[in-house]
Amino acid sequence: MSDRADAPRPATGQAQLGTFDESKAAFAPDRLGAVVADAAPVGLFIAAGASTVFVNDGLVELTGRTRSELLTLGWIGALHADDRARVRAELTRAANDASELDLECRLDQPGGAPHWIRVRARAAPHEDGLLAGAVIDVTDAKTSDVGVREREAELRTLLEHSFDAITIIDADGAVRTTSASSGRISGHAPQSWIGNRTADEIHPDDRDEVSEAFRECAQTPGSTRRVQLRIRHADGHWVTIEAVVANHLDDPAVRGLVVAARDVTAQRDAEEALRASERRHRDQAHILEMIANSEQLEDILAEICRMIESPSDAELRCTIWLVDEEAQRLHPGAAPSFPASFVNALDGLPVKDGAAACGTAAARAETVVIRDALDDPLTASYVAVARDHDVRGYWSTPVFAATDGRVIGTFATYLREPRGPTPAEESAVESVLQLAAMAIERHAFENRLAHQAHHDPLTELPNRALFHELLEHALARAQRARTGLAVLFLDLDRFKVVNDSLGHDAGDALLAVLARRFESVLRPGDVVSRFGGDEFTILCEDLEPGTAARQANAVAERLIQAVREPVVLDGEDQFLGVSVGIALAFDGSERPEDLLSDADSAMYRAKERGRGRSEIFDETMRARAQHRREIENALHRAVSRDELRVFYQPIISLHDGQCVGVEALLRWQHPERGLLAPRQFITLAEETGLIVPIGVWVLETACVQVAEWRRSQRNRGDFRLSVNLSGRQLQSAELASIVRNTLETVGLTPDALCVEITESILMDDADAGVGALKALKAIGARVSVDDFGTGYSSLGYLRRFPVDEVKIDQSFVAELGTDPADSAIVAAVVNLGHALGVSVVGEGVETEIQLAALRELGADAVQGFLFAPPQPAGDLTTRLMQGPRWI
Repeated sequence: MSDRADAPRPATGQAQLGTFDESKAAFAPDRLGAVVADAAPVGLFIAAGASTVFVNDGLVELTGRTRSELLTLGWIGALHADDRARVRAELTRAANDASELDLECRLDQPGGAPHWIRVRARAAPHEDGLLAGAVIDVTDAKTSDVGVREREAELRTLLEHSFDAITIIDADGAVRTTSASSGRISGHAPQSWIGNRTADEIHPDDRDEVSEAFRECAQTPGSTRRVQLRIRHADGHWVTIEAVVANHLDDPAVRGLVVAARDVTAQRDAEEALRASERRHRDQAHILEMIANSEQLEDILAEICRMIESPSDAELRCTIWLVDEEAQRLHPGAAPSFPASFVNALDGLPVKDGAAACGTAAARAETVVIRDALDDPLTASYVAVARDHDVRGYWSTPVFAATDGRVIGTFATYLREPRGPTPAEESAVESVLQLAAMAIERHAFENRLAHQAHHDPLTELPNRALFHELLEHALARAQRARTGLAVLFLDLDRFKVVNDSLGHDAGDALLAVLARRFESVLRPGDVVSRFGGDEFTILCEDLEPGTAARQANAVAERLIQAVREPVVLDGEDQFLGVSVGIALAFDGSERPEDLLSDADSAMYRAKERGRGRSEIFDETMRARAQHRREIENALHRAVSRDELRVFYQPIISLHDGQCVGVEALLRWQHPERGLLAPRQFITLAEETGLIVPIGVWVLETACVQVAEWRRSQRNRGDFRLSVNLSGRQLQSAELASIVRNTLETVGLTPDALCVEITESILMDDADAGVGALKALKAIGARVSVDDFGTGYSSLGYLRRFPVDEVKIDQSFVAELGTDPADSAIVAAVVNLGHALGVSVVGEGVETEIQLAALRELGADAVQGFLFAPPQPAGDLTTRLMQGPRWI
């Protein structure tokens, strides 16, 4: 500092606070200066270099130190240790530069938290080397600023790490600011949104709804709107967000619409997956119901295709193709979204590698994917078809049979764009393959069952029922066309000799050979059927009325010659003959049953005249009709003459080997013709109505006998009676009361009786059948369907009728253990029966192999010649008394 002698002196009239004694390094304020300094509301100090030479009361109070401490240590000693060096350096700089000092620092008050102070100082006027300064407490302001900054930092942290994206949009719809979360949701940098409008990134289907929500919200200050929308992610996919829009346009601190948005794509996908799962289960239940109801296969498969098509956003189109029986070609099963031109172009697609995706998938037994049908070697031959029907990418998945794993079809899915399937699409298709397999297999099974119902299982020829139906249609056509037709009735000569000498297997082989021969000598369009046993019928249509007899005779002669050719069985030639009866129809007005009866009469005339020949029915054969009437009259007298007999055949449980009951079977001990089986007179009985009183007699007789057997077998309460009912009996309104009264009279409980009805009877009048069976069930009787598999019904009818039991027809049982097809059919009947709570009985068991097969397949009971033939009560009583176990 300069000498005091050189320092300028204050001008006259200027006030002085005091004098500085340089030798003592102390400032001595005058009385007025001291009063003014101490009264100041701030701390004041004067420093000379590093020394403090003056402090006022305000600084003493502010620092919490004594005046002596401040003067001795220097006021800088009252500062926070971390700030002292900085302040000292700044004071020295200000003193040297004669500049002004303005800074903030902290006080280190004893026993308290640091206070913030603001120090302003400058060189004292007229006093070289002196700095005069003022100190004020800025702790409150400083703390307030820090709190604001901390809160701002907290808010920034919350915004930056918030799960929701917070965006402020100005009144013009432009983004003013947005949080970092918007980048995580959209994939775009948050800064890229600033100043932009978001409409272009909103899904086109959502823009109108979003625009309306924003417009409504902007019109009402303080209002909010909630909206769900989709925005395009940076990688191109759509993100579903849920947004709440709040109107803060009137808030000076905001002046915008505040949008809080959250990514709900995963939630939406989960909800959609749940809805899809529920929809899939509903669809599957609907498909299963269609399968159970035996609806058309094409309708079922079309519904399965729609299960994949309807929920998809990719405009998928589906088809199902069926592999033919020879596993050589594919044929359409369903193509609900394609025109006939597409289906027709691909019908008959070969099952081989290289035949597009479907043929290749069926051949390889694996999924085949075509990413672009217009540029793939597998579809080279079908490019035009693909182009015409807007097919690019597609894939085909084989449908496997559950029974044996073979390929029974393919499921093809088509796209309008060149690509392969997504994992979700693959999964969706996989989920319906089993349904498709069930539908296809069930259809095939029912076709086989229908074929069995209408065809003879041994010869594969139409059976009696189908022939009768075909004859009805033929008569209608003949009436319209005014043409003639002929029915030929064939009965083999000497067949019983061959059958008895060589056995049933040889007889069956002989019938199968002859069936093929008959087919080979008929005219195109003629139909041959196996009518029963060794009887066959032929239907010849489109005969010229004037030459019908000659044409029919020519056919008969070819048939006779075909039978005369020897058949080699077990290395030996077997020679047979055939007798043929012919009935002609000329105007179509004849009844089928009359033609068959006439042809049968003519056949018997051929046998009478030497066999191995044919006869045409004419008036001379009316005698046979007369004989039929005599049989009918004799049947009327049979009951009163005690000529009817009831035979019984045991029913054996496969669960414990016990005889659990018997089936009552009617026989007629004709005084002239001997013991007649039901087929020789039951038809007559039904046609004349005699079956009703005969049925009552059989029921009463059998009930009395079974009641006696139950008492003699130590009151076996589980021993029951099965009695056959005819269609005419079912039509009787008194049936249930007759059954109830009969049981009460003989002392049998209703559950001891099981009434048996054939499938064909039920189908003739299903409504009446259901009513009659329900009435019988109401009194406690059991109901059984006899000869199951030979009528017209499908398995679905088991749900409709109140059935307790089904009896598998012996035509299916005969081939058990040798024919896999029959085994599969029996297994299906057993499984379905058990699933419906119905017991299953196998009829006509003749061998241990058949018994073992039925036991293995899960049948509940059996009956047949292996255990006992139908026999009189007296013959069976002895065996029953020997014990309940039969196997």
